[in-house]
Amino acid sequence: MALVEDIKSGFKADLVSQVAKSLSGGILVIVLARLLSPEEYGLVYLSLSIFTFVTLLGKLGLGKSAARYITEYEENGPGQIPHIIETAAVSLFITLSIATVGLVLLSGQIAAIMGDPELQALLLVGAVFVATSGFLDSSRKICQGFKKIEWAAYIKLVDSILRPILAIGLVLAGFGAVGAITGYVVGSLSAALFGMGFSYYLYSGSIREEIEPDLRRRVAEYAAPIALTHNSDTLLKRVDIILVGAFLTPLAVSHYVVAKQLMTFLKTPANSLGFAVTPRYSEQIHRGNLDVASRLYNKALTSILTFYLPAAVGLILVAEPTLELVFGPEYAGGAIVLQILTLYLVVQTISYVTGGGLDYLGKAKYRAYAKGSAAIINLILNIILIPSIGIVGAAVSTAGSYTIYVALNVYLLHLELDLDWLEIGFNFAKISIVTAVMAISIFPFVASINSLVSLLTVVGFGGLVWLVATVSVGLIERQQLRAAIPV
Repeated sequence: MALVEDIKSGFKADLVSQVAKSLSGGILVIVLARLLSPEEYGLVYLSLSIFTFVTLLGKLGLGKSAARYITEYEENGPGQIPHIIETAAVSLFITLSIATVGLVLLSGQIAAIMGDPELQALLLVGAVFVATSGFLDSSRKICQGFKKIEWAAYIKLVDSILRPILAIGLVLAGFGAVGAITGYVVGSLSAALFGMGFSYYLYSGSIREEIEPDLRRRVAEYAAPIALTHNSDTLLKRVDIILVGAFLTPLAVSHYVVAKQLMTFLKTPANSLGFAVTPRYSEQIHRGNLDVASRLYNKALTSILTFYLPAAVGLILVAEPTLELVFGPEYAGGAIVLQILTLYLVVQTISYVTGGGLDYLGKAKYRAYAKGSAAIINLILNIILIPSIGIVGAAVSTAGSYTIYVALNVYLLHLELDLDWLEIGFNFAKISIVTAVMAISIFPFVASINSLVSLLTVVGFGGLVWLVATVSVGLIERQQLRAAIPV
């Protein structure tokens, strides 16, 4: 019971921070779409995609590698933990500095390749975002390794609160796209300083013993497959935006981005659940509790599908009115992208409770191979399909390649755990019934959506039908519902 309560506590804390991040991101997406022209809006998110890719090249998986070894040594060799953190910190300083300076020096060439001279100013202003976001993310990973999920949540919360206030404020002050990027930079810098303070506290409070001879090498070596995995993940998640900007126009980027931003908001609960539960697979297996680790995954996977499969189908039905009413009629061109990316949403949420667990189980190398292969497939498909069918090609490439990757992840975790596939299949059948009932119930009302009130009414009705159906088939117990919503 203590394990379950710890996971719940961590999940709730990280969920609050993820919701705050998604709300701030949602506010930014909507407000910036209204304040900036579609072309400026596209340039902002194109530059952010470039920053994300360069950041991953700079941090090289060092934070996650350190977290993995902190988890391993916390009980059996705590005196090695200071050396693990020092190795990660020094290496990060060097690699992120190189990445930041490199982006500054190459900003003109990148803007020329993209065919948008205005992009260079955004890259120069936002170059420091590479370093700050790298330290922010790595400090969260170190807290995760210590199972300080609440602390990791606080780090994200700082960024989530400051980012929209600063970015929107600077845009309103007349600084346009440059102001929006500056808001991202300052928010990230503040959160990074906060996270580094937490990491130093954990470092200074750890006992120190003589370093094992090959510890630094093992931390660095394990970072390599994680870096490959994360860089491949960026190719899967961001290369489509970069290539849409290269092959098409900033306007096309804006149409594509609004659909992907909705995915970012909706995946929040799954991200938090994965962040809280995945370190526990390794913890329980190291304690000899294979059955406990397996049940944790079964429960996490069922919970993910119970929520996200019906949500994806509902989103397909209301995609066009959602974009028109929330972002404006000029963004309605992204509706087909949003519908295709619902598959990407479902498989991505499955990856949150699956892929991270492989890293903590010492299988980062195999996960890296899977993601690297999927990233190459995605890159090739994007290059082929974007010039011929536009943003639809980008959506098809991303959804298809990510599905392949997540299927391989599930298979790899299946080899490590003792999964009850009969139970999983039975639960999936019940989830499919719930999804069908929900879809049939709201379909007649979709055509009548003509305002935000009617959209929210239809969505709320679908949610109510989903809740009743889910409880009826036993996917959610009445006791759980009463505990969550006390009457």
